[in-house]
Amino acid sequence: MQSVSDGALQRTVRQPAGSGAKIRFAGIDIVKITALFLVVTVHAFLNTGFYGTPISFTFGAVQIYFRWVSFCCVPLFMTVTGYLMSRKTLSRKYYAGVVRVLVIYVIVSLICVLFNIKYNGYTYTVWYAIRGLFMFTDAQYSWYVEYYLCMFLLIPFLNQAYHGMKTRRNKRYMLMTVCLLFLFAQSFFIGTNPDSQIKIFPSYFTRGYPIAYYLIGAYIRDFPPKRTPRNKLKFLVTYLLALVWVSLVTFYQCLKNTDNNCVWRSWHNDDYASWPVALMTVSLFLLLFDIRIRSGLCSAILAKLSNATFAGYLISYIFDCIYYKKLNNDYQTVPERFLHVPLIVLKVFALSIFSGLVIQGGYDLTARRIRAAREKKRRIQPKNQA
Repeated sequence: MQSVSDGALQRTVRQPAGSGAKIRFAGIDIVKITALFLVVTVHAFLNTGFYGTPISFTFGAVQIYFRWVSFCCVPLFMTVTGYLMSRKTLSRKYYAGVVRVLVIYVIVSLICVLFNIKYNGYTYTVWYAIRGLFMFTDAQYSWYVEYYLCMFLLIPFLNQAYHGMKTRRNKRYMLMTVCLLFLFAQSFFIGTNPDSQIKIFPSYFTRGYPIAYYLIGAYIRDFPPKRTPRNKLKFLVTYLLALVWVSLVTFYQCLKNTDNNCVWRSWHNDDYASWPVALMTVSLFLLLFDIRIRSGLCSAILAKLSNATFAGYLISYIFDCIYYKKLNNDYQTVPERFLHVPLIVLKVFALSIFSGLVIQGGYDLTARRIRAAREKKRRIQPKNQA
């Protein structure tokens, strides 16, 4: 969700003389907008009671696929962060870059507190509200902010370690090792019975999966694959194979889970740190990240929408509350609710991205005025001294 500008990453490609309009990179913006849409989609499964509903051939077999499609949401954002920030170095200017995240986080947290008091009937004391800012609970989706702040502190040192690998071969080995420890280790077991299965790799470090996705983005930035139809087809096939595999395994596990009425159960895959999710994330990223367009207007619109995804993600909690509360009151069964989920997802996404534009626009306007005031003050001071 965090949108970062990188001066080394150009938005336009120079064309030979007489070749027409400039071609602009829009892929990263499209990835971020797609990721926000997937965030809104995956929350539908949580808010409708899907995970506690028995799954069978009549309900759930199809929904499982859409659930896994949407589950790539957060890993996509993490991969984008690595792609955009892999050239950042330790400096005062770098640390100043976190101000935007903190300000928007505080603004949305206050909005969520007021919403919960007015709409959900929550009671807050001043201490509890302040505590919620530091515990990342005032804005209910702000766990991502806590993750990002930790990553933000690590990024200059991760970059130094990554770029310390002087050859592509060494960088590839570093990436493979990190992915094995942080992404793949917990997915590889012999047997499906939790009481008797064998773990193949040590999986102590699986909570470090954000580092793996970050380095994946950094590696793609350094060594992007060629934009050929054959490569795009390869990425699409990889994505579909991983999607079908994890969906079929999940469906089998649900039917097998008779002790709990065949409700959601996905073995060791139901985590961002799993190899099917990683393969789907990387494949989808590679399908989208290098999209180029000729329209300057479309490029500008996509850049604005992309820049609003962070605030849009945080504020989406409010629209989830409003729409799913009404949906769950109007329809008592989950299959009935899911008939209306596509329209609700579109509404929540549209309202979230619009609200994100307003919040981000307000921040940008205020930041520009502050910079202008400082610049004016610097120009006046030398004259006064003279």
